[in-house]
Formats: sequence, C-alpha cells, structure tokens
Amino acid sequence: MHKNRIRVLTSHQVRQKAYVLYWMQHTQRIQNNFALETAITYANDHGLPLKLLFVLTPDFKDAYARHYAFMLEGIEAVRKQCPALNIDFVLAVGAFETQVHAHLKNASLLVMDDAYMPALVQIKKTIATKADALGCAVLQVFSDVIVPVDKVSQKCEYAARTIRKKLHQLVDTYLAEAEIKPVNNGTFKAREALSIETLMQTIDADMRVKKSRYFEGGELNAYKQLDWYCENQLSNYGKSSDPGEDITSKLSPYLHFGQISAVDIYQKVSAYTDQFPEAVEAFIEQLLVRRELAYNFVTYCDGFDQFDTMTYPWAYKTMDGHLSDERTHIYSIDDYIHANTHDPYFNAAMIEMVHTGFMHNTMRMYWGKKIIEWSLDYKTAYETILTLNNRYFIDGRDPVSYASVAWLFGRHDRAFQSREVFGKLRYMNAKGLKRKYNMDAYLTRMAQVKSDSED
Repeated sequence: MHKNRIRVLTSHQVRQKAYVLYWMQHTQRIQNNFALETAITYANDHGLPLKLLFVLTPDFKDAYARHYAFMLEGIEAVRKQCPALNIDFVLAVGAFETQVHAHLKNASLLVMDDAYMPALVQIKKTIATKADALGCAVLQVFSDVIVPVDKVSQKCEYAARTIRKKLHQLVDTYLAEAEIKPVNNGTFKAREALSIETLMQTIDADMRVKKSRYFEGGELNAYKQLDWYCENQLSNYGKSSDPGEDITSKLSPYLHFGQISAVDIYQKVSAYTDQFPEAVEAFIEQLLVRRELAYNFVTYCDGFDQFDTMTYPWAYKTMDGHLSDERTHIYSIDDYIHANTHDPYFNAAMIEMVHTGFMHNTMRMYWGKKIIEWSLDYKTAYETILTLNNRYFIDGRDPVSYASVAWLFGRHDRAFQSREVFGKLRYMNAKGLKRKYNMDAYLTRMAQVKSDSED
C-alpha cells in the first residue's frame, strides 16, 4: 500500500489502551481494503487486538429499505470473514458520533475509511476532533479510489480531458494491493449472523422503496460479478452503450458501498489488454478517468449538490435564455414513477429504475434529458432528477451520481448548437436511440421486468 493513502488527523501517538479501533463505514469489504490493512498492521505492531466497528444509523438521508438491505448483506459478508482474521466485529445501531465515541475511550488508535459526501465528511471531522480531545491518534485511509483525490489535483477539474493525463501518470503508483492477514493478538468474540430483517425493523427502514430482487450485496457477489463479466462480456464492451444488449458490468452498486475495490477491477480488466485492447481502454476510461473526475468534482466544487452552483456560467446563461420556451409536455414526479408518459423508452427506463435499482447508462442520460425537456424550469428538473436518482438507484447518493446529474446540465460537457428548451445543452431524442440501438430488445426486457415484479 502506498503511504499517500494514509492521512494523519491528530498529532497523538498510539496509546496503551485495549484495542485498535477500525470504524468501517464506506469501505464495506475485507479484500483489498487499505484501511483494514492499516488497522491490522498497527494492531500487530503494538500487540493489540483489533475491533472492527460498523454503525447502522437510522434515518440516513435518502436511504430506503433497498439501500439498507443491500448494505447489510455486505456487512454480513464482512462479519463472516472476521473470525478467520481474529477480528472482533461489532455492529452498533444509532448516531455515528455517539456510537463511535463510545468505543474511543479504550481505543489505542482510530482508523477510519475515506469520505467524500458532505454529511459523512463533516461527521468524520467531528469524530476526529472528539478523538483528539481524548488524546487518541486518528488515521484516515483512502481505499475507494485508485489514486487519492488530492494527489491527482488540488482544484476542480474542468473536464475529463484536463484530468486524464494526470491520472494515467499516477495510476501505476497506486496499484499495490492491500495485505490482509490475521491479527496476532486477536480477542475474537463469537457474533451471531446478522438478521437483516430484524435490523431493518429496528431502524424502521422506509419500505416505500423495497429491496431489489436483481442485486444482492456483499463482496463475494461483487467479485463473482467481476469475474463473470470479464470472462463473458468484456470483449463486447464496445457495444455496451446499446441498452438492448445488456452488457454493462453492473458493478456500480458494489462500488458505491465499497464492497469491491476499484484497484481490483482495474487489475482484473487490465489483464485482458492483449486480448481486447480497445474494450479494456474504454472500460478503464470509465473506471479511472470518469469515476475519479466525479470524486474530484464533489471534493473541490463548492455547491456541487445545489442547482445554482453545480455547473458552468455558459450553461446557466443558455438556460436563462430559454426559460420561457414552450414545453410540449409537462409531467409530475408521480407520472415518472408510474411510467406514465407518452415516451415508451423513458417509461421503460423508469421501470428499470423503480423495479431493479439500476438503469443502463445510456438510458440514464436519456432519462435525465427528458426530465429537463418536460419540466417547467431547469431547477425543478434538477431537483426531480436528483430525488429519483437518490431514491431508487442502489448506487445513488454517490459522487458519480452527482457528477452525472450535473453533466445533464453541462458540467464536464461542452456547448452544442442552440435549440428550443435546451439552448446549448446537449440534446437527446427517441429517434436517436432507435437509430443507434436495439431499443425493441430493451423494451421487451423491461416489459419482462415489470411482469416479474408484479408476480
């Protein structure tokens, strides 16, 4: 592991206390987890046990039963692996600050995952401050990007072209894998299997968006999906933009919850370079450049999650100039949720979103552009897109989600020839989908999804 993955947050030394505390929150895996490697190393170097703490907090913003269930499946997979590593696994229910603080008193050192979204960034700052007051050393370890964000750039990058070269110059430096080995002085305590249903009831998870029957959480499932994809579909990555082909990797839900390492994906896919050079290059562009551009966006762009500050001046200017353009259709958010529009492709995309928790990437772009077209104003469109994105997608509430939504409004994109409603924003239409892709196959597949969901 490269030393630049570790950030020291307090000036204290490791204390002579009862254990090293690893607060796992975002990096929900054992394999290739740099934060876990760091915690194990310190525990073994100081002859201490290791306590792995996960905090399940009720009422997390925009989290529904769908998100909680997928996440808890991942945490159960983590719990199962702890005995073999002599790690004491603890799941606590409650507020982050309260639960982590309760375990700090007897901690020799606190190790935390990285954080990028504002709520967790602030919570981790608060906890680090509390640990500092207790005289506890704190380390934050960056496991969920390939290249640590601050090592790539110190500013908000304008587009993929401005960050691509920087990432490719650094990526080889950060491909070393984490070394996960047993804790020498472990005081493992037997823990029962997590009852996901009971935990969901305990936190009163919002059941309005139910668990997806199409995705099951956990790193074992994530790595199985990666292996299957590389062996069966990677060679056809050039066709992955076609919604009718259904050959996307479907790894984004696992990446969102840290249940698979982006480094592992990079290494696995890169191993096929000699066989499928163009496919591998295109895949790496998405995994490395586009994904880490999104992390740069949420790190350095103030107001990335607000309509008035998420995109460029030229985009706001063109939207202002077309605010009064006539909209041929106006739909409500309920119309979208119930797939009740005149557009069969949009309706199919909504079926995929609502029933599976996923949407083909081409359809995500088309879906968002249509909401812009069918809204009274651009701010309403933005808020509607973000609401649906965060509510239904398993991988919503994520840096990539916020960058993707902002892209719909010109962020990381360029100006196009001006037209009604969109101005110089990129435009997409149904004729373009039908001309380029096998949309009949997509409609058929989504009709089956709807039928299966109604059983």
